[in-house]
Amino acid sequence: MRMWATRRTAMLATVGAVVLGLTAPALAAPPPAAPKPSPTQPDSSVRTTGVSTTGILAAWETAASPVAPSRARRPLAGITIALDPGHQLGNSNPAHFAKLAKTRFNGTTVKGCNTSGTATNSGYPEATFVWNVSRFVKKRLQRLGAKVRLTRKTNSYDRWGPCVWKRGKFGAKVGADLLLSVHADGSAPTARGFFVIVPAVVPGWTDDIAAVSRRYGQRMIDGMAAAGATPANYINGQMLVWDNITTLNFSDVPAVLVEVGNMRNSAEAGFMVTRKGQRAHAKWLVAGVRAALQR
Repeated sequence: MRMWATRRTAMLATVGAVVLGLTAPALAAPPPAAPKPSPTQPDSSVRTTGVSTTGILAAWETAASPVAPSRARRPLAGITIALDPGHQLGNSNPAHFAKLAKTRFNGTTVKGCNTSGTATNSGYPEATFVWNVSRFVKKRLQRLGAKVRLTRKTNSYDRWGPCVWKRGKFGAKVGADLLLSVHADGSAPTARGFFVIVPAVVPGWTDDIAAVSRRYGQRMIDGMAAAGATPANYINGQMLVWDNITTLNFSDVPAVLVEVGNMRNSAEAGFMVTRKGQRAHAKWLVAGVRAALQR
C-alpha cells in the first residue's frame, strides 16, 4: 500500500498510545475554448485495507488542531499547505501534446497526464484564472502563518503539466497537512457556484486519507459559504465523492479539489476574470482552509 510512511508511522504510534492510556496526532485536450464536461458521474474510488482508518483520521485531526492561544494572529503557524493551481496554460500548446498523452493507472482507471481545462465563452483560460487565484491564496495563507508550496510555479504557453499523478504525490513530498487543488468548472450556462470533490475509498490507494479528506471537504464547504461564496446550484450538497480523480488518488495527505465556480455561466465568468473577483475567490478558499483545519 502506498503510504507516507514516516508520518503515518508517527500517527499510528500516537493512536496506539491513546488506546493504551499513555498519551492523548487524459489525453491532452484541445485549446481551452472547449468546455469541460459537467461532473455528473460519481468518482468510484474508495480504497479499503485491513487497517482501521479511525485512528489515522484522529491523528490527522490532532496534527492540524490549534495548540496555543498565542497563535491568534498567525492561526496557521506550523501548517503546510500544498496548493495545486489546476492545469497549465501550455497544456493547450500542440508542441506539448505528445508529453501530455502519457497515461497512468490511478487505482480505478487509466488516465492521461493533464488537460488544458475549460475557459469562459470569451476564451479566458481556467489555467490563468486558477493561477491568479492561487497566488492570492498563497499570500493570504502566508500572512496567517502557513507554509505554502505550489505544484507549478509558472503559467506559460511554453510550459506543460505537471502530470496529475505528480501533483497528487506533491503533498507528501513537501510534508503538507492538506493538498488543495484549485479548479473552475465548465458546465451548463445556468449552473453556478462552488463545490468540492474528495477521494472515495480505493483499496491500497486512498484508504488512509479518504475519511479525513471528506471531513475537510465538508468543513471547506461550510467555511466558504459562511465567508460569502455561492454554493453550487447543480451539485447536491456541494460535494462529490469520486474514485477516479488521479490527483486525489495519488495523494498520501488529506486532499480536497475545489471547483470554485462555473466559467460557462456568464455572470460568474464576468466576475472571475476581474482582479476583484479573483481576490474574492482567494478569500473564500482561505476561509475554507481555516474551517477545514479548525484554525
